[in-house]
Amino acid sequence: MATVTGKLIGGIPKQTRLEIELVDVTGTRAVGYAAGDEAEIVRPVPVAPQEDGTWSADLIPNSLIQADAGDTVWRVQEGRALDGTPVVTYIVVPEAGGPHWVGDLRVDLGDAPTGGSTIVYVPGPAGDDGLNGLSAYEVWLVAGNTGTEADYLASLVGPSGTAEAQEYTDTAVAAEAVRADGAYDPAGAAAAAQSAAVTAAAADATEKADAARVAAVSTAASDATAKAGNAQNAAVSTAATSAAALYLPSAIQTVDAYFTGATPSTPRFFGHRGGGMVRPEHTLVGYRATAAMGFPLEVSVNVDASGELWCLHDLTLDRTTYNTGALNTYTTEEVGQAVLTNGRVLLGPGWADQRMVPLRQVLDEFLGKVPILLEPKGNDAVVPCQNLLDTSYPHAPRSVIWKAHVGTLSLPWAKSRGYRTWVYLDSNTPDATMNDKDPNVDYWGVSTTFTDQRITQVVARGKPVFAWPVYRRSQVTRLTGLGVVGIMSSDPRYVSTVLPQRTFSRWDLGIKESGGTPTLDYDQSYALKYELGADVGWVSINALPNQSYGLGTYSPIVGSAAGYRIAFDMKYKVPPGSTVHGGYYFGKASDDPYRFTTANTSGGYHVVMRASGDMQLYRHTAGVTTGTQIGSTIATAAPVADTAMSFQIDVTPTTVELRRTDGTGWTTGPIADTTYRGGYHGLSNGSITDLTTRPFWRNLVITQL
Repeated sequence: MATVTGKLIGGIPKQTRLEIELVDVTGTRAVGYAAGDEAEIVRPVPVAPQEDGTWSADLIPNSLIQADAGDTVWRVQEGRALDGTPVVTYIVVPEAGGPHWVGDLRVDLGDAPTGGSTIVYVPGPAGDDGLNGLSAYEVWLVAGNTGTEADYLASLVGPSGTAEAQEYTDTAVAAEAVRADGAYDPAGAAAAAQSAAVTAAAADATEKADAARVAAVSTAASDATAKAGNAQNAAVSTAATSAAALYLPSAIQTVDAYFTGATPSTPRFFGHRGGGMVRPEHTLVGYRATAAMGFPLEVSVNVDASGELWCLHDLTLDRTTYNTGALNTYTTEEVGQAVLTNGRVLLGPGWADQRMVPLRQVLDEFLGKVPILLEPKGNDAVVPCQNLLDTSYPHAPRSVIWKAHVGTLSLPWAKSRGYRTWVYLDSNTPDATMNDKDPNVDYWGVSTTFTDQRITQVVARGKPVFAWPVYRRSQVTRLTGLGVVGIMSSDPRYVSTVLPQRTFSRWDLGIKESGGTPTLDYDQSYALKYELGADVGWVSINALPNQSYGLGTYSPIVGSAAGYRIAFDMKYKVPPGSTVHGGYYFGKASDDPYRFTTANTSGGYHVVMRASGDMQLYRHTAGVTTGTQIGSTIATAAPVADTAMSFQIDVTPTTVELRRTDGTGWTTGPIADTTYRGGYHGLSNGSITDLTTRPFWRNLVITQL
């Protein structure tokens, strides 16, 4: 055996596996036997480098190896280098001398085992650089070989006589001649220069290797960190997708599916506050009815003192329940057992009080069935809401839109989880703020109170725009004309259609009808008031001045070719001054608000029933404050306190006629007027100035003539 010592060329010691095995000069692994008393198979030698990169191995001298393939060399292969390419060297181990040091003699092997330029290491005294003043050929001779330089080179590359070997031999001889001339320069200058160059090159190589190693480690660390982060995100996304597949059926209504094909001409509708102008807002009964009609739910949440999230628009209980104070001062048990919504005040006494509903119940029942537009209203509700979604509803991003004010800080969280986001604006939100938020916004939100110009500017940014709050069909017409594609409505059933829902009233049930439009939304002062006791079935408008109430439930009126009739009863519990009147409006082409002595957006007709008994019809032109009487004033019996009067309005293609039918002959007769033939109508307080003298109505019936 002979001890051979060397040092790694490029690998990191702890990460590099060194393999030394016997091969023939073609690079093919050789089957060799060591000479001795008994033939011994020459096996590969595994080597573990030291921390400084040095290594040592006991190898059988090549001259003692017998192999069918002929001459052999030892192949030393570093399993990993800095650039990722294995480094292969070849060693011829002599019998005498040692230990042997693998030096740095580089010889062009041409078509040698690895092809191209390969490094061949030759033996020399321990600690030597491998040259020791000898050429590779001289070292070969020292090792006990005989022959010419051509014989030495042929022993490395294979039999002579081929064009490739000859070409290689000529090149190698020329290179070695140059080296020999330099090595034996009589003046010694070349040798000194060579020694200095070798020393400088070694130092430079060491410095560059260290720098390269540091840079490689730093680059590898950064790359590993980035790849780990990407892998984590990919794993989270994959896990969420897998979880969604487990939790949800394949036929769910996702956000993206709901909006497929949405355009201003075919907008998508949401149940604002769960349909809160028709059912108690943010209650289970409201959510169920809205979802049953296929509309997505807008859900606002706040948190109680125990950390439970409840569906509630306001931070306090004052407006929507019989209790007062901030929700976050009540415990979960107190809210669940003692707090009831006061929907009867806004929506009629026929409603039963409803309990508040926790967000968990809404998500458990509706997630995946309809999209949910979810907004934590209070700052203290944001994190509990995020934690609930992350922990219990990993599939939520498919069906939940994260709703937030433009000033929120929660958008990066929502986008990192894959949620669509709807961000609503203030009328004066600057473009700079919108630009800053834009990367995390999928849909913009505008209020119906914004100007046409501002809405158009938001639409022009190129992302879908939703508008709120919408409770009239005329608002839908305006908004879609401006490019809005999402309609947030408290009465989506009404605004999403253009058909009447009923032709006769059931006001005795005391329940607000879809399509009922007071002057102000979500305000009990302007809501239709349903009477009780002896007055059950009667309704009134308990607001001043000149208020009206649209009856979209019965609009637009669909008449026959001959026209239609509106019939109703009216009374004053306390008659007003003789010239003061209440009445009824009709003929409007739109359901925008109608008010007497006010410039309205669209025109129509107005019934006047004065306390004196005078009965009249007025035509009210759009944009004009006062109306114009058509036909004659009809003197009828003065209204009697708390006594019903009955009326009929007949509208034909060419005439309009008003009759009081609780007496005889009280009619304006057919008045030739075709100015307005719209199908929208409603109740009007007319000119009353004292709510105790307001008019009451009952028994509305629409029929075709």
